[in-house]
Amino acid sequence: MSKAMSEPQQWSTARAAANIARPGPDSDKYRRGVLAVRTGSAAYPGAAVLGVEAAWRTGLGMVRYVPPIDDEAPALGLPAPAAAVLAARPETVFAEGRSAMGARCDAWLVGSGTDAARRSFAERETLRAVFAAGAPVVVDAGALLELAAPEVLAAARDRVAPIVATPHLGEFRALWRAVEPETELPQHALPRAASALAERLGSTILLKGSVTLVATPGGFCAAAGPATPWLATAGTGDVLAGILGALAATHAAELREDPERFGPLAASAAVLHAAAACRASQDGRAPIAALDVARALPETIAALLP
Repeated sequence: MSKAMSEPQQWSTARAAANIARPGPDSDKYRRGVLAVRTGSAAYPGAAVLGVEAAWRTGLGMVRYVPPIDDEAPALGLPAPAAAVLAARPETVFAEGRSAMGARCDAWLVGSGTDAARRSFAERETLRAVFAAGAPVVVDAGALLELAAPEVLAAARDRVAPIVATPHLGEFRALWRAVEPETELPQHALPRAASALAERLGSTILLKGSVTLVATPGGFCAAAGPATPWLATAGTGDVLAGILGALAATHAAELREDPERFGPLAASAAVLHAAAACRASQDGRAPIAALDVARALPETIAALLP
């Protein structure tokens, strides 16, 4: 059914460090990579902040925040996601949602903190345009099931853009049901299932968990972890998506040439995420919140790089 390895390879901190892009003397903000982030909603404005924060702290040249077309201010007078992002990270560049497709970027992060049930037709069409545009895309949370839409599946074999989907187990089950309604999910063979789903979607799969699994359509399969149990808290998935978005932006040329590179990059993002959580939790001795993980990334990366 799939080209998967029977056992995933354990991804190490040394391998993760090799996938961190270091700036050089000739670097500028554009050469270092530009990530466009289309996340957050009235219900979950903080998801946008967490992903943007993590991307900046992983290291890249620029983050463009592109609010979904449906962006609106939450209840109780709280700021809209765009305002929350700019208040937290004023160096972030704002791009208006309807016109942002022409904005310069090397990779996209979409879906974190969004609700597919509330998505407008215009926003759905914009997401599909992002999938077809050619830049690498990290697809998280509320955008995941867009990958299983019949017209998106039909175009998967001819897709130019390298895509990675980042479901937790519940979202993974929903994706599986959407594309394999007649086949039972092999619960006790998740690496095999992840590889099969990757092949079916034409996208790399990062299946989040205590041990995170990564599988590509071409047969790469890796495991990262186990991570500290303190990482099981709201918003940490948004942080992981931001880390992976930064790695996608800084390795965009490689990904366009070889979409299978999303496998090692996704595994590296999971290792960085777990290592930052370990550092933030004082080696697993203290509780943490998602923002603690993002803020621990620079010191974590410094410790990993030679």
